[in-house]
Amino acid sequence: MNEIDSQKSIQRIVVVGGGTAGFLSALALKTKLPGIELVIVHSPDIPVIGVGESTTRAFPQFLHEDLKLDRLEFFREVQPSWKLGLRMEWGSPKDTHFNYPFDLALNEYPPGLKKTKAFCAIENPRDLSLFSALMDCGKSPCSMQGNKFSADTRSAYHLKNDRFIEYLKRKSVALGVEVIEGKVVEVQQEADGGVSALTLEDGRSIDGDFFIDCSGFRSLLLGDKLGEPYCSYEATLFCDAAVIGSWQRDDDVKPYTTVETMEHGWCWRIDFLDVVTRGYVFSTEFCDENEAMAEMKEKNPQLGDDLRVLKFPRGRRERFWVNNVAAIGNASGFVEPLEATALHLIVEQLHFLTVALADNDGRIVPAARDLENQRFRRIWDDVRDFLALHYRFNHKIDSAFWRHCHQHSDLGNAQQLVDYYQKAGPSTNTGAILDPMGIFGFDGYMIMLLGQRVPTDAQPMSNEENDVWEMYGKQLQTDTQHAIPMREILEKMYHPPNS
Repeated sequence: MNEIDSQKSIQRIVVVGGGTAGFLSALALKTKLPGIELVIVHSPDIPVIGVGESTTRAFPQFLHEDLKLDRLEFFREVQPSWKLGLRMEWGSPKDTHFNYPFDLALNEYPPGLKKTKAFCAIENPRDLSLFSALMDCGKSPCSMQGNKFSADTRSAYHLKNDRFIEYLKRKSVALGVEVIEGKVVEVQQEADGGVSALTLEDGRSIDGDFFIDCSGFRSLLLGDKLGEPYCSYEATLFCDAAVIGSWQRDDDVKPYTTVETMEHGWCWRIDFLDVVTRGYVFSTEFCDENEAMAEMKEKNPQLGDDLRVLKFPRGRRERFWVNNVAAIGNASGFVEPLEATALHLIVEQLHFLTVALADNDGRIVPAARDLENQRFRRIWDDVRDFLALHYRFNHKIDSAFWRHCHQHSDLGNAQQLVDYYQKAGPSTNTGAILDPMGIFGFDGYMIMLLGQRVPTDAQPMSNEENDVWEMYGKQLQTDTQHAIPMREILEKMYHPPNS
């Protein structure tokens, strides 16, 4: 877009794609820029990928603080389950698992100790926080002491896609968003290269000043029409397919995402009140679909035969915002869901895109666009490096796939941090190495190094210090006694007595 064009305020935004990314984009833009006319072009022929979605702690904050969506209404209509973190069946074969709880604060000092929790956890990376204790006893972040009810809002959600998208659609329409059903068959451009209008299969023309590409892997506007180059992560991340299934249940609901090491990749488990979803993410270079299905069913005999296979790319576009087009979600990039990054990255992109537009009164300012593209590249590359850390140091299973990962997973910008950790331990000085635009931070990187038992030359604690650390862990377990089991509280949240 020419510099002179940046003086024109956007009057009409067109979102292409009515999935999670599309309706979240509509809500975010309408909330930040309420005066703008906004249209979603949605093809009803494109099915929703019906897998359970796992989120990070940032996602509820975005929904309830940025978008102002009511928590109780959200629970009644969407029926999510709480996610306190990830149970990583990962790392050393000597450990059953380690927890990655969302209330981590590894830079804090436990009572009575002069070392941070990160240093205390070198020998015992299990008893780190209240959420970690709640995860191990299978309880929710809600508690009842006498007549006083409380809920810790630092947790994340597990979501069912179909219910979530229907909710987002209703909230979007209530804000004045127009939803148009139709398939885009042609994209029209201006002389300067910007998109001017979309032609639908039935001949209708949908014009706009700004376009949000939420067309998924097809990347209809940014990739197909504008030809934005693709930056592949295939040399670092080797998994490229997933087998997905589920089963009905009425037993205890787990308050975390399970991440289990498999022969040729890993398997997620997401718990809802009535169903469990399982997905085996694997590398087709090391096994075929039938082998993956067989391994998954052997370890999960509850699964039926209605298993599906999804294949996916690994990488990002060079830029997500080009001219008057911004791609959100899979249209801009995708990596496997090992750390529930898909929805988190949508939130990140939407937050900074809407701020860039709102700060400039709805104008496309090239300097702001360049800054957001730079931020986009750094965030996505940090995700790549963080995931590579999981593959380099996971020794739970000895197989051809995992040996390949140990030898060939390029840590990228995370290599310097790992080198420092192996010499000096989990020091907060690593803040000078971490990219400030990264989304995992000190706690994220340290829990993966500690949990996977990556060797370090840091001095172990004394016996006296270990005794104090163990007392801290026992106190955390005591603190869980008032927490409410997941099934009990979810049933009450979904069906409150006065609803």
